[in-house]
Amino acid sequence: MLHYGLTGYRDFAREHAAFYERLRADEGSLPGRQVLDVGCGKSYWLSLLIAADGAHAIGVDTELVENRRGLAKYRHILQANGVERTLRTAVWDMLFARGYYRELERSMGRRLPHQAVDLHVYDGVHLPLPDASVDLVVSHEVFEHISDVPAVLNELARVLRPDGRIYIYIHNFTSLSGGHHIAWKHPDTRPSRMVAPWDHLRARRHVDIPSWLNGLREHEYRAMFEKVFEIDEWRVTAEEGRALLTDDIRRELKRFSERELLSKGFLVRGRVRPTADIKILDGSDT
Repeated sequence: MLHYGLTGYRDFAREHAAFYERLRADEGSLPGRQVLDVGCGKSYWLSLLIAADGAHAIGVDTELVENRRGLAKYRHILQANGVERTLRTAVWDMLFARGYYRELERSMGRRLPHQAVDLHVYDGVHLPLPDASVDLVVSHEVFEHISDVPAVLNELARVLRPDGRIYIYIHNFTSLSGGHHIAWKHPDTRPSRMVAPWDHLRARRHVDIPSWLNGLREHEYRAMFEKVFEIDEWRVTAEEGRALLTDDIRRELKRFSERELLSKGFLVRGRVRPTADIKILDGSDT
């Protein structure tokens, strides 16, 4: 992870800037809007770009995220999230953060207003926001880590205004990089020599990864989303791994379609269903 971070943080910043440019092109002007970033992460990059555009950015995460530096920050994170998360955050701050944010500013052509982001901790389901208070919900590669997706979707519907919208990108679990092993961070340009392609769907020899995954498939997500939201677009964003999908692997993974195996992720755009049409989900009703 250190190797990929040190060699790739500029690429990560450019990828993030490109995602945000697509968001603006798809969703229009953001200034003045209340925008919720679900799973903002320790770098809260999407919240930062939203705030830099003149919107009110609210970032929530299950772990404490602070937009400041200094010993007090690490003391707070230690108390809230434990030793491992504190060390991860300190390493990020010391080795990657400055260069990453500098590249992000260069890519976007504007300063990043760290202090303008409104950061909160939540329990993974219940959002610390009043009803009908948000214009737009955004999220990037977070929903694959959520254990109770139906409950979170119900919460999004609660906090969104009647004309509110969602813009959610989900990393596809069945994709080549969907197992979240760092060795497959760049599957087409730097394929792993250590971890077999689609190991997380096959032998599962390398399942020790830093973040839990719910393992949901695309059709399961879609069924959940469609019960709460009117879907305007369900967009497959990129393909990866075609050259590595051999006939032998295809036969071994015949329970998955080619689309499932090659689609890196999907973007969900939509709006809240009228209240009378919303069916409250309980996790088993999918």
